[in-house]
Amino acid sequence: MAFRRVLASGFVVIAVGLMVLVSGSVPVAALETNYQNPVTALPPLVRPTTTSCTVTLTDHVAFGPSGYDVPATGTLTPPASCPAPWSMVALDYTGSVAGRQFDRETEIWVGGVLIYFGTTPEPTPAGITWHVEKDVSQYAAVFASSQPYAVHLPNVVNNVFTGIIYVTSTLTFYMTGPGWPAGRYPDAVIGLSGDWIFDPGRAPVAAAPVTLPTNALRVGLELFAKGNSCDEFWYGSEPDAYANANGLCGGGAFREIQVTVDGTLAGVVWPFPYLFTGGVNPLLWRPIAAVGAYNEDPYPVDLTPFIGMLVDGNPHTIAFTVVNNGFYWQLGGNLLVGEDSGLAQTSGALTTYEVAPDADQGVVQTTGNNGATFQFSAARSLTVAGYVDTSGGRVTTTVHEDFAFMSHQVLDLVNFRENIQQTESITSTTTTVFPDGSVRVASEADSYPIVLASAFIIPPGSDGFFQLPAHVDQELDRTITIAVNNVVVVSLTLSDATSASAVLKRSLSTGQNLVATGTDRELFSFTTSRGGCYIHDLEAAQGFVTVDILLC
Repeated sequence: MAFRRVLASGFVVIAVGLMVLVSGSVPVAALETNYQNPVTALPPLVRPTTTSCTVTLTDHVAFGPSGYDVPATGTLTPPASCPAPWSMVALDYTGSVAGRQFDRETEIWVGGVLIYFGTTPEPTPAGITWHVEKDVSQYAAVFASSQPYAVHLPNVVNNVFTGIIYVTSTLTFYMTGPGWPAGRYPDAVIGLSGDWIFDPGRAPVAAAPVTLPTNALRVGLELFAKGNSCDEFWYGSEPDAYANANGLCGGGAFREIQVTVDGTLAGVVWPFPYLFTGGVNPLLWRPIAAVGAYNEDPYPVDLTPFIGMLVDGNPHTIAFTVVNNGFYWQLGGNLLVGEDSGLAQTSGALTTYEVAPDADQGVVQTTGNNGATFQFSAARSLTVAGYVDTSGGRVTTTVHEDFAFMSHQVLDLVNFRENIQQTESITSTTTTVFPDGSVRVASEADSYPIVLASAFIIPPGSDGFFQLPAHVDQELDRTITIAVNNVVVVSLTLSDATSASAVLKRSLSTGQNLVATGTDRELFSFTTSRGGCYIHDLEAAQGFVTVDILLC
C-alpha cells in the first residue's frame, strides 16, 4: 500500500488527484523527518463503569522477523471472573514500529469470525506508537466459549524494510450493572470461511457453505472488503481499452460488490474509497490518517427477506462478484443471526424481488495523445421483501435501496497528473411489520465524496529531482433515522472529514528528500435528536498537531 502505483508497463506513476497543481515552484519548508504518534478526531469509546476483566491476545508480539505472514495464535477463554452476559466487550490494539516500513494490513479472527480489520501507519526512524479501540460486543456469542484466535499482520523485514511491528491486543469484558444492561447482540455469529476469500477477477468467488440455525428470524451479513494493487486505488482507474493501450490500471472508476445466496443476487455493496497511510503521498497522513484507515468497518447487507430459504438446515453458498475488478480483492465477513427462543424451526418466504442483474453504468470520454477526460456514472435501485413466521406471529421485512455514483477524472500523461472528483450516495430503508401491526422504519443515507490531486513531475532542467505534490479531501457523511408507527424515535447525523496537502521533492540520484512538507486536518461531528453532541477539530502541520478543539 505504497504511494506509488505500478503500471502494467512497469513504469511507476502516482495515483489520483483533482485540483490543478503548480509544478514550477515548491514551498519552502523544513524537511519533515519525524512526526508525533498518530491521532484521531473520533470520540473514545464510552466504557461501562462496571467490573471488568481483560484477556490478552498478543503482548508486544513482533511481526516480520519470523516470516511474511506468520500469525500470533492462541485460545481465547472467557474470563471466569466476568461471566456473560456482558454490557460491552472492547478490543484494544496498540502497535509500535520504527525504521522504514510500508503500511501493512492487520486483522483478528476469533473462532473463524473476523472481528477487526485495519492498517498500520508508516513509521519514522525514531519510531511511533498508535492505538485503536473498537466495540466488538456484537460478537459476544463467539466469546462465550473457548475459541481459537489468530492475529495477522503480514510484514516484510529485510535490509531495506527494517520496521518490525510490535502489537499488543486485548479484549476487555465489562459486566452488567445499574445503567449498563446487556446489549441486544446476535444469538449466533457465523464466520464465512474463517479466512480471506481472494477474488482475482470478475467472476463469482464463494465462501465455504454455511448452515444457519433452523430457528433464525433475522440474518445480516457484514462484509469486509479491500482492493489491492491497482484496485487499492480503484476510484482512480481508467476504462479497460484506454488502460490497456497506455499501461494503466483498468476497470474504470466504479466498483460494485454483488452478494449472492445460492446463486440469487441478494444485495450489493458500493465500497468506500479508502486511503491508507501510504496512499497518494505518505506525508499527507502524519499524524492524522484518512477516514477509516486504522479501523475499516464492514458493510452491512440485510438478508432477512431471504430467511425462508436459509432455515432448512442445509448448507448454503454465499458468493461475491467484484464488478469491474481491475486486479484482485480480498473479501471476508460474518453472518449475524437472531434466533427465536420459542421455536426449533421458523419458516418464511420471499414475497418481493426487484433486483436488476447489474447497475446502470455510463462513461463519457475524451482522449488525446497526452491525456484524457472521463465522466463515469452509475445508478441502481433494489427492493426485496419477505416474511418469517415466528413464535409470536408473522414478521415482514422490506429492504429498499437507492444508489448513485458520479466521477469526473482528468488525466495528464506528461506529468502523470490525475484529477478526480467523485461521490457515492447510498440510501437504505428497512421496514419491519410486527405481528401486532406496529411498523418500524430504519433509514440510513450515506455519502462518500472524495477529491484527490497528485502528480509525478520531473521538471525540465530539474538537475535530477522529482516532485510529488498532492491534495485530498475526503468525507463519510451519514444520517440515520428510526421511526415507529410514523413517530421518529431517534435520528442522528455523523460526518468524518479529512483534508490534507503535501509536497515531496526528492533527488533522483541520491534518494535524499529536498522538500518534505505536509498539513492535515480531521473534523468529526456527531449529533442526535436526543441532544447528543460530539464535535472534534484536529489540525496538524509538519507531522505535529497545531489545533485540537473539542466543540461539544
